[in-house]
Amino acid sequence: MSLKEQQQDVKSKAYVEAIRYMDNAKDVLKKAGKDGKYYSDKKYVRMACGTTYSGILVALDAYLVLKGVPEVKKKSIDFYRKNIALLDKSLLRDLNSAYDILHLDGYYEGRLRADVIKLGFDIAYEIIDYIKPLDGTSYPTTTPHRPAQPIFSGALFIPSLLLWVAGFLRLTANAFAASYMLRLPPRSFTTSQAAPQR
Repeated sequence: MSLKEQQQDVKSKAYVEAIRYMDNAKDVLKKAGKDGKYYSDKKYVRMACGTTYSGILVALDAYLVLKGVPEVKKKSIDFYRKNIALLDKSLLRDLNSAYDILHLDGYYEGRLRADVIKLGFDIAYEIIDYIKPLDGTSYPTTTPHRPAQPIFSGALFIPSLLLWVAGFLRLTANAFAASYMLRLPPRSFTTSQAAPQR
């Protein structure tokens, strides 16, 4: 097996495992229930955040192995930060954000704000994508769909652009019509009579 094949094998196995953690975390989070902007059950939020963070660590372990960082048995957040800081500053920022949101706020503190937890999950997927194989490997059907590509990309560029222009023109026309109506004095259909002279 060539070095490239070995690397793809490491990526494939770690990616599938990290996504499996994410799928489990999403299933657990569903049990937390929602009340408006907040989850209802702290226990399930903590479990989901802990599982998501573990999925991130699976991906980071593979990433570091692929970059030639020697493996150690006991790893701390400082180990990951120190080694990733030497390799990729953007990944380091993602790791710090995920650590704060998922590990400290979600797992330890049991924060219940749904949009914050969702942000943590989104960052986790971004980190896991660092090891996503590009060889067309098929993954389990439970792999969640990634967010849609930007609106102005690929085959959707022209239709998206046309929709955007049409919307912009409509807003401009509405704004013009509204400002035109506001500047005009009200019209009266009665003839004004001159004041009697004294």
